[in-house]
Amino acid sequence: MADTTCSPIPLELDAQGIRLRPWRADDADALFEAARESFATVSPWMPWLHAGYTRDDSAGWIAACQAGRERGDAYTFGIFDSSGRVLGDIGLNRVDPKRGSANLGYWVRESAQGHGVATRAGRAIAAFGFQALELVRIEIVAAVDNVASRRTAETLGAHFDGISPNRTLLHGAAAPAAVYSLLPPEHGDTSPGPVLEDGALRLRPLRPADLPALYASLHESMDSIGRWQPWCTPKYSLQDGARWITQTRLAWQGIGDECALAIADRTTDELIGSIALNHWQPEYGMANLGYWVRQSRQEQGIATAAVRTLARHALRATELRRLEIVIAEDNLASRRVAEKAGAMFEAIARRRLLLRGEPQDAAVYSFIADDLR
Repeated sequence: MADTTCSPIPLELDAQGIRLRPWRADDADALFEAARESFATVSPWMPWLHAGYTRDDSAGWIAACQAGRERGDAYTFGIFDSSGRVLGDIGLNRVDPKRGSANLGYWVRESAQGHGVATRAGRAIAAFGFQALELVRIEIVAAVDNVASRRTAETLGAHFDGISPNRTLLHGAAAPAAVYSLLPPEHGDTSPGPVLEDGALRLRPLRPADLPALYASLHESMDSIGRWQPWCTPKYSLQDGARWITQTRLAWQGIGDECALAIADRTTDELIGSIALNHWQPEYGMANLGYWVRQSRQEQGIATAAVRTLARHALRATELRRLEIVIAEDNLASRRVAEKAGAMFEAIARRRLLLRGEPQDAAVYSFIADDLR
């Protein structure tokens, strides 16, 4: 099958030039440095950042974040720039699955303040909460005089619910707080991915309910998909599948790169494969197109129809001007799909792909809008 990422990695979020990922034990020194730099601006509102704050406190916070994630009541991420420098901390805590609610908290190191970091990170975390955790309300509680934090909440589009007396503790004393709330988009399916239909085929956003069919499809297809996709191994788990579905749903909101759709049987709506736009290069109006179909439904024209349908949509309804399909040179089945769909063969690119750590020559195909008239 053509290249489409489904990597079982810890969930990370891309947010317009910054990256959010769970804290790791080896982040303690960098977290300590960022916190100590920010004593003057953060400590008035965050009592944990006191004059005696040490590296051990940073390590303890990281351990607490890991424990909260394991319990499922807190999801805290470090905020990093493209070089890996710590910019701050953001997370959903007091997660209540029964009520579908959580609190959103954040801080940004002093040297990175005033550059929209908290706003970009906040949008990513809110989307994560609504999509991955299925929250129906996210609350932001800020001290009344914490103007910067309140401005971030307002920039995020949070509704100002009011001033709540004695809502927070500041250095041991009860204090009033401004309460804001975020609600999910008012749609039945909050994933903004398109629904495209062609004959007996439907392309639609992936849903958590697709997990059993996704798992069964991949484990049925180790001899075909597994040969060309290193992530498709017998170790691929339900957890890996759930994580990938979440990543695809976030990507359609601009958080991440893997804008995948389910290839579904139009009659039953059951997932039988997937097709994705990934490896985006917006400055050139380009993206990669990848696809796979479960083994029992291969050789039925399904992948060809899916490729043609998504390519037509992408080149007509988005700002993309070129789609590339990059296929291992010896993957003849996937190459036939690209050719039948009308993609233009351009070249054999030397060492264009990595397959299980080894560079491989690849056939490069492309679509432009004129190819699909």
